[in-house]
Amino acid sequence: MLLGNTQTFTAEVKNTTNGGVNWSVNGISGGNGAVGTISSAGIYKAPADLPANVTVQIAATSVADSTKSGLAQVTLTSDISIAVTPGSANVELGSAQKLQALLTSSSQPDTTILWSLSGGSCPSSCGSVDANGNYTAPQILPLASSVVVKAQSAADSSKFATASLNITSSFSLQITAPASTGTSSTVGVIATLTPIPNSSPSQTLTWSLSGNGCSGNSCGTIVQASTQFDANNVEVSSASYVAPANAPSPNAVTITVTPVADPAKKVHTTITIQQGANVSVTPGAATLAVVHRVRLSAKVTGTQDANLNWTVNGITGGNAAVGRICAVGSNPCQPFASGNATQVDYLAPGAIPSPNPATVLATSAENPAIQGSAQITVINHVLVSVLPANVTLAPLSVQGFTANVLGTSNQAVAWQLQGSGCVSAGACGVVNSAGTYAAPPAAPSPDAIQLVAISADDTSQSGFANITISTGANILALHPASVYAGEANGFTLRVDGSGFVPSANGIGSRLLIGGTARTTTCSSANECTAPITSLDTQAVGNLSVQIQNPDGTKSNGVSLVVAALDGSSDEISLTTSAPVATGKDIVVVEPTTAGVSQPSSDVDLNIAALGSFSTINNSCTLAGNPVPLARPASGVSTAEICVFSQSGLDMGMTYIISGPGDVSVIAKQPAGLGIIHLTLQVQSAAGLGDRTLFIQNTNLDMTAASGVLEVQ
Repeated sequence: MLLGNTQTFTAEVKNTTNGGVNWSVNGISGGNGAVGTISSAGIYKAPADLPANVTVQIAATSVADSTKSGLAQVTLTSDISIAVTPGSANVELGSAQKLQALLTSSSQPDTTILWSLSGGSCPSSCGSVDANGNYTAPQILPLASSVVVKAQSAADSSKFATASLNITSSFSLQITAPASTGTSSTVGVIATLTPIPNSSPSQTLTWSLSGNGCSGNSCGTIVQASTQFDANNVEVSSASYVAPANAPSPNAVTITVTPVADPAKKVHTTITIQQGANVSVTPGAATLAVVHRVRLSAKVTGTQDANLNWTVNGITGGNAAVGRICAVGSNPCQPFASGNATQVDYLAPGAIPSPNPATVLATSAENPAIQGSAQITVINHVLVSVLPANVTLAPLSVQGFTANVLGTSNQAVAWQLQGSGCVSAGACGVVNSAGTYAAPPAAPSPDAIQLVAISADDTSQSGFANITISTGANILALHPASVYAGEANGFTLRVDGSGFVPSANGIGSRLLIGGTARTTTCSSANECTAPITSLDTQAVGNLSVQIQNPDGTKSNGVSLVVAALDGSSDEISLTTSAPVATGKDIVVVEPTTAGVSQPSSDVDLNIAALGSFSTINNSCTLAGNPVPLARPASGVSTAEICVFSQSGLDMGMTYIISGPGDVSVIAKQPAGLGIIHLTLQVQSAAGLGDRTLFIQNTNLDMTAASGVLEVQ
């Protein structure tokens, strides 16, 4: 039989007047989704996915005598074929390539396609592919640039098709800097990384210095000052180069800028270092929108003359075409061309100057050969860019966005959401003033959202990011997400996410634990629960968790981490002379729901209160202060305490007092209403001071009340 098809079986019962039978598949009454189902009328429906054992057994068991049955054997097969388009493509760094898989079959198999990547740089450096076949290239060119994308049938893993992708690097990188500068002076250097449209290479740049006559700090120092992006995602990175106090010999220093995205595209520029008096201007480079300002500071060294002449593109004091030099803070601009002021404002012109960037020179009035410069790139208006620029998010997920405003020192923006599907409040999610976006519970229609950042400097200018909300089932979080191997009682696993089908009339989403469907309760489209047995978590490793909707589609896979229990202990000692301890990481798993007191919550195993217990009248006095434990002069003594937890404490739990064993629990008794009565033994040699009470249940969940006991 082909997957998903049906076949009617009939059963003949002899030697009885009761011809009724009960149908089963592989011993499962009525079958199930893994081996196929069979109705009371004998109509068998093959599973949508090919099982590991393709031969299944249909049994008709007599109602009159359950020891009598008839058998039929079914061999399951598939006629699935898969094709992927495009079969090959070049994909630029950080860009996306949509792949489509066409599954054809004459039957009714599970149409889910499982996408995966392989190649010499996989899995860490070859990009990613999502459940819909959307491939995203890495932002850094890998050593092996060829990637094979595999589209595999979930119904029959032997049926698949592949596409061959080649990761390309086509961005450009340029560097500009003055040809020379004086010793100890500061100059600006600009590196411009220009990606091709719709790509997103890594924008990290590394800066380095070298020279035949210097090494290390003797070549000077360079500090990356800022990075901004224009509307086309062009990165403009400025850095300040500080020349050494003494010119090297030979006196040329090379600045190298290397893009992490593709180190082969590194660029160089050489600056000649002149010995003697000099002038440096900071910032050495800036990008300004028209009619905007930047404050420039000049530093004169090696000469007593502090008088400077300021020019813009060779024009004293500048002019309306190239930009003006103004007295600091003057508005309107008070022209300034020369004097002993070491700070001025550069006011950009109302249009792009020529040449651009404009060069501002501060020249010594005493010696015109001594000068420092700043390069000012003028743009038509402020440009707002938003990163990341394009994202696909699961419902209810949270994503942070950042806005860069190029051309002004005012980086403030106002955030807005827009889209034709944003018909009501929250339909497209919400964004706060910091640019943190929270996706809606379900995708709007149409599923296209723009997150807009509006410049506070110029409200007519904005940038945006495109957001798509994924559809179908998606798991966001597991509760718990990690447990210790060896937990004894099992627990309820809660899955938070979106796109789940609520349980109704026995129809709803199912949780697949390790690939096996479990009895599942979905209270809403965002929450499902199912039992985890102790057998599931006996071995250390990752236990796969998926949601399968009634239409057969599956969610993303998430791992429940099963960690090894570490029984070791350590002590963190702090003193006034050593108030900090490092290397003391504490790794624990999350508590299970084995002792939960409220539905749909994690376990609340805790110590709500603790106090003294009276054996005379069997009463418990809960208090907020440490319970005193009297240390005997010799031998041992006992102390009676009681502990309360809302989740309830029982005899099966383990109770331990911190320390070397000089205070121990020797008896425990239930005291009602979630209270446990503990008898402690205190040795005469017990150390004075505070003690902690630890409680652990059979699921290896542990809680602690620090400093609740005090040995006196």
